[in-house]
Amino acid sequence: MLELGAKVKLKTFNNTSLAPEDCDQSENYWLLIGETGTIKKPENNRSRVLVQFDNSVESKGLHCHNEIVNSLLILTTDLEVLNA
Repeated sequence: MLELGAKVKLKTFNNTSLAPEDCDQSENYWLLIGETGTIKKPENNRSRVLVQFDNSVESKGLHCHNEIVNSLLILTTDLEVLNA
């Protein structure tokens, strides 16, 4: 389980490194691979955590509708914990 406040890097999105060919640009979250952020809400029963990214998600043209600005629910398996 990933801890609240942990610094993480997105290594994949939905367990893959490639976006589907028919992916809408506003939903191409694979553009965030390599980006870093901080866990703002702990793991939920779907094995996702709320990650607030260091760089703007919306500046990449992506949808971002969570209560915390610049954050997305991410599968824990898509994340790499960074050393403090």
